[in-house]
Amino acid sequence: MTSIHLESNQDRYTISIDKNAVDKAWMIKLIERLRMEELAHQLNFDESVEELGEQIKADWWAKNKSRFINE
Repeated sequence: MTSIHLESNQDRYTISIDKNAVDKAWMIKLIERLRMEELAHQLNFDESVEELGEQIKADWWAKNKSRFINE
């Protein structure tokens, strides 16, 4: 058996993860990430929010690119 196992039932997925494969802190972060993804999915943003996010990232990258890439 692998360290991560996914089982599909009629109305749910069950994920089993071997305790020897990950530590508790990693597992808590994974659960928090899954919960955030679930909440974000429920918000149902329209395309304008995604466009705004892309513009913010582009502006940030233009201002900070030199910190990461020497041209």
